[in-house]
Amino acid sequence: MPEILTRGRTATRTLQGELLFRPYYVQKGRGPNLLDWAYASDKNWDAFHSNITSGKDGVKISDTEGIDKFGIDVRWNVEGFGYIYITADNGGEYYSLPKEGATGELNLNYELAKSRVYRNRRRLKKFLEESPGWKPSKDSQAFIDLSEDFLSDAGKVMQEAQKCAEFSQAALYYAMWGGEKLELSRAESEIEKRGYRPNFFIGCDARGFYQMDPDTFMEDFASLFNYATITHYLKSNSYQDFEPQEGDTRYDLRDAVLRQLKSKNITVEGRPLLWFYGSVTPDWLRRKSYDELRKYVEKHAREVVSHYGEAMYAWEVVNEIHDWANELQLNNEQIVEITRLACEVTKDTNPRVKRLINNCCPYAEYVQLKKWGDLDAKYHQRTPHQFMQDLVDAGVDFNITGQQMYFPYRDLQDTIILVERLEKFGRPVQLTEVGASSGPTKDSIFSGRLDLPKEPYVWHRPWDEELQADWLQGIYSMAYSKPWIEAVNWYDFVDPYAWIKNGGLLSSPQGERKPAFDRLLKLKEYWKSLPAKS
Repeated sequence: MPEILTRGRTATRTLQGELLFRPYYVQKGRGPNLLDWAYASDKNWDAFHSNITSGKDGVKISDTEGIDKFGIDVRWNVEGFGYIYITADNGGEYYSLPKEGATGELNLNYELAKSRVYRNRRRLKKFLEESPGWKPSKDSQAFIDLSEDFLSDAGKVMQEAQKCAEFSQAALYYAMWGGEKLELSRAESEIEKRGYRPNFFIGCDARGFYQMDPDTFMEDFASLFNYATITHYLKSNSYQDFEPQEGDTRYDLRDAVLRQLKSKNITVEGRPLLWFYGSVTPDWLRRKSYDELRKYVEKHAREVVSHYGEAMYAWEVVNEIHDWANELQLNNEQIVEITRLACEVTKDTNPRVKRLINNCCPYAEYVQLKKWGDLDAKYHQRTPHQFMQDLVDAGVDFNITGQQMYFPYRDLQDTIILVERLEKFGRPVQLTEVGASSGPTKDSIFSGRLDLPKEPYVWHRPWDEELQADWLQGIYSMAYSKPWIEAVNWYDFVDPYAWIKNGGLLSSPQGERKPAFDRLLKLKEYWKSLPAKS
């Protein structure tokens, strides 16, 4: 197959008038209250590159590079809820830039509040239409009602900017809490209605087998999880390299872990066949031409999938290849073709194994940064959502949509709404990697691994072990309520080795369980107590 080149683009002038979102700092604390960075998103909630800036005087944008309707995504301090990313989208109607030479100004506080209050209205209407007779919890309705009242008050004093901002901040506070409570109320109702899901996977990576006593690991792991991933990074800084030199594949430790997991009737996924991120890409792979890469992909996928045969339920065919992890600097079309090739070879080698596409960075902030990891991006970048649509449109033969969801500096309502966009691709969805910190400890502070926070807390209160458990319960409950989500995998199992600092379910290799471990165990037991329904 000839090499496919990205089509050339002729630059067009897209600069228009400036739109300013002016903040009013009504918060009582020392801040910061508005992050000095922001990005824009389109009507599909996909990030796109623009000239947006954020500073003390506000958020300014005058060039959306051809996108007519947009929202802005800012990190704003909602005291009592969190210093968190929020989207302002004009109440679902989106913004347009003024004509070139003109300017426009909006009250940022009001726009954030209006956008969230209106969205709660739409979500509540949707749930009521889907389930006549269903009612939200009393506390969620109370918070939503208060947010409506304060927004109404803000609308009456639009000409008094400071007063409008104060009412708006109160509306936003109640809307944020009300939105989360609404989603959790809905999830609890759906779980009770749908009953026990015996085929739902509660998973985690099995690398803890190497990081603590293997017997202790297996006892704790098997008590909680029915799904495990075994990692095959070509190059790793923390455990055995899988292929440090081309052709020198190392299966011994992974085979041992696989045998132990299968002896406990744990379903296993292999991951990843391909991941082109800087720290895991060896030089011998980085030096390959595109044609050489294609030959390697075919050989590698066939050998690895064949080695494990029927032992693997699924293979993560590609990881973070959606214009983020692109150490080989492939263009968009090449990425699609490499993904297609890897899926085809995997299917040809073992038609029964599932083929999973794993994406990171769910809100795609990297598009505004124009970054492939640490590299400057050379080509137009896609969000994970856009990449999956390109795969579907190209007929790539995958059968599981995977999305990572480490705590995204977003609230739970934002989180589940973003995940809901994946249902349309018609494949089961896995939340392939989720995690949140349990906050600093004495050891993490003294070692420098995780220090005390120096800015307002991001979600509900400063991270601690119970708050980690709260977030875990929220994300697992919302996912379990969706029949098209088949798995949620917590990353990682044991500190201090978790990807998210202090994000493990065990606080040390000695096996001390955190509240999040117990919370997930209780959720699992509760779900199992429900009657199974078709």
